[in-house]
Amino acid sequence: MTAERPLTYVLSEFARPFRSRGDREPRPLDLFLAEGTAPGTARAVVEEVIREVAPGAASTDIDLISDLPWPSDARAALTAVTGATGAREGEAAVVLDLADERQRAWFITLVPHTISAEIWGPRGSGVSFSASDTGSVIGWQLPADRWERVRARLRERGVDPDTAARERAPRPAGPQLRAGR
Repeated sequence: MTAERPLTYVLSEFARPFRSRGDREPRPLDLFLAEGTAPGTARAVVEEVIREVAPGAASTDIDLISDLPWPSDARAALTAVTGATGAREGEAAVVLDLADERQRAWFITLVPHTISAEIWGPRGSGVSFSASDTGSVIGWQLPADRWERVRARLRERGVDPDTAARERAPRPAGPQLRAGR
């Protein structure tokens, strides 16, 4: 390190990629489906979040694997996915096109039963959806304005988004670096 670049400058430059562009854009909300949410409510939340995340998704995949036997509605969706994609039950990372209404419906039906399902928005969009552990962990990231659209649609459906979804607590910052130590 040269004398021209003090430690505080070097550290602030190192941290630059972790901030929003120009520090003007707020960080996306990091949300998850609240534990104990009734299945019908959970499905409504998943449908509306995916409805918001799916347009413009950069990638989407789902594992055709479950830790439990597939219920009949999921078995029908699984059969449809395998027929449309050529994938087989037990296959991981099967790509679906969520712009296709049928494939989006299959994805939504399988989410609570699969060991993994993911949607990623374009890089830097702050948009993602993830389900794992046979639907026991469902989370998503959305910018606040897009989450407000989801909340409004959920209220129209009679779902209280404040009881069905929770914001994750921010991760604590790592140890503070101090000059001279």
